Amino acid sequence: MPIDDPITERLLSDSPYERLRARQFSYFARPIDQKLAWQSYLLFALAALLPILAAFPPGIRRTYFADVATASPKLAFVALVAVVFVATTGLGHALVEHARIHLRPLDEHQARELVTFETLCSMLGFGTGGLATVSTYALVVLGFGGERALDAFLAVGGGNPFATSSLGVTVGTVTVLALVSGVVLQVLSAHTHVRAVLTAGE
Repeated sequence: MPIDDPITERLLSDSPYERLRARQFSYFARPIDQKLAWQSYLLFALAALLPILAAFPPGIRRTYFADVATASPKLAFVALVAVVFVATTGLGHALVEHARIHLRPLDEHQARELVTFETLCSMLGFGTGGLATVSTYALVVLGFGGERALDAFLAVGGGNPFATSSLGVTVGTVTVLALVSGVVLQVLSAHTHVRAVLTAGE
């Protein structure tokens, strides 16, 4: 008799990897192809930074973003941190799926190591990377408030996120890296989904 509950199905699975994932409490216990897709969406959101900054109010744009693509505000470094965490942990998720398929049958030790690494990638990707993405767009919202909102933010002791950074990270660089990484994770998501379907049918 087929089992309709996916969690019960994983608990009763012959695969130690699936059993461990089912027992483990995690906010990120989703199929890897879905995780890769979600991470690609975060990267596409970060890739939209350039056109969004180009739509800033004239006062902010004139002062800090005369040429948006070559501007290197502190905000761009925060966005770069988000891109690095989301993209690298996405590759880590893809590596877990590759190892799961090519090392079959997994023993208990191998399965535990894969599940631990996958959980770490999820926490860093969605936790740290997601927080950096939210922080980036919180600062973007501040910019849309115009010079008055920025002045109020600075008056309460906040640093200027639009001031030029000494790190030299440009908005254009972050946008290109995020876009390319997002496309790569989308492709990996589709590939992983197809492989999982084919493997399940074996």
